[in-house]
Amino acid sequence: MNVMVILTSALLALFAQSRANTDSNKCISAKTCGQCIQIGPQCVWCKDPGFKPARCDHQDSLERAGCTVLGIENPRGTITIDKNKPVTKRKIDVEEKLMPDEINRIQPQKVTLHLRSGEAQQFKLTFKRAEDNLNAQPDSLSSEVILQNSPLPDGVYISFVSHCKNGVSEREENGCKCSNISIGEEVKFDLEIMAKGCPSNGTSETIKIKPLGFNEEVEIILNFICECECHKDKIPNSPACTDSNGTLECGVCRCNEGRLGRLCECSRDEVQTEDPDANCRMGYEMDICSNNGECVCGTCECKKRDNPEEKYSGTFCECDNFSCDRSNNKLCGGHGRCECHTCLCDANYMGRACDCPLDTSTCMASNKLICNGRGVCDCGVCRCTDSKFQGKTCEICPTCPGVCAEHKDCVECRAFHTGDKKDTCDRDCGYFSMKVVKRKDLPQPLDPPYITHCKEKADNDHWFFFTYALNNDGNDEVHVAEFEK
Repeated sequence: MNVMVILTSALLALFAQSRANTDSNKCISAKTCGQCIQIGPQCVWCKDPGFKPARCDHQDSLERAGCTVLGIENPRGTITIDKNKPVTKRKIDVEEKLMPDEINRIQPQKVTLHLRSGEAQQFKLTFKRAEDNLNAQPDSLSSEVILQNSPLPDGVYISFVSHCKNGVSEREENGCKCSNISIGEEVKFDLEIMAKGCPSNGTSETIKIKPLGFNEEVEIILNFICECECHKDKIPNSPACTDSNGTLECGVCRCNEGRLGRLCECSRDEVQTEDPDANCRMGYEMDICSNNGECVCGTCECKKRDNPEEKYSGTFCECDNFSCDRSNNKLCGGHGRCECHTCLCDANYMGRACDCPLDTSTCMASNKLICNGRGVCDCGVCRCTDSKFQGKTCEICPTCPGVCAEHKDCVECRAFHTGDKKDTCDRDCGYFSMKVVKRKDLPQPLDPPYITHCKEKADNDHWFFFTYALNNDGNDEVHVAEFEK
């Protein structure tokens, strides 16, 4: 295969894999801590100075990359119940009546939320159908309660779950109401409020929730978490930024006018883009220099390895010569070289790890046929296609005619010390393992592996019985029945 085709294929595969990984991780595209936490609660920021990988990522990824626990910025939302006066606990048959301003039908009355983008806050709301008329008539003793909210700021969402009489719960459009509520009965609602992004540019908002037709209401203060705490500790003209040409904020340099780069090391006149890091990414949202180097004014400088033989390469440091497949614990099986994650095999070798020899000499049978004509040579090893044949070169056929006669003399001399080969037995007959058993214990025809049952006559004119097979390790195996007295 053409080397250029192999390299191109490897590069496209690497790009596809990296793009697939980043498509599901929107965190790493954030440039600032504020942008990071607005993507969603799964994204956290590393403010450690000198941290080179993407600073916005999942927390476990940042910690694996070396971010310290103290360097993690991960603000969470909170909820505070500011006013929580209980609903009125009076029965309708009490003679002394309350004035309208003494009746409280809804609890709580005031709540303050701090909302992080994508992180919902929940609280429970109780409504009690208290006596609201000093001269209540029977037909007014049952009612429907419907919660309604004031207009929501853009990017704020609210949902209700009602818990009505008899354990009935409703969601979505029916989650904000309960029917047939008699005086003195309570119903409860679960409220969930969530923000996306940074609504109202971070300015606090107030919304109200009230039961339709009643005066009582719940006041909800919405505070939006749009920036990190480290934003307050920014250092203008920080020496951490090249020639103090930027403000150090949450571990990164925010460059002064006319300066660009991660450390404000570039002049705007030196590069052709507002974001020099963009020239160091192989694709949108991918790591700068594939996380294997540094972007210096729009050009990747690949990092060095402890082993000088191991090197990163490529425009985006996307290649290396050490992460190819291995065989027998050797890179490319010791039969090729690694280029951009792909093994380029030496002559007479193939496979992902160059572990498949093309040489067929190890498959040559004694008759000079590859695998005895009964199989195929696969990476230097015979794979027998005729099920009757076995062995390293598919030459052994335990069930073929002539097997018994072929092994008879060696079996006799080893088992009974008689026969034509008794004087040369040690020299000629050590090629099989042997076990003497009672005749009833001989392997049966259906036992694996393939077995040949033999009946031969010994020198003393007695018949003897044996089986011949090739075991799972490819070795000859014989079981001989002892002479019966």
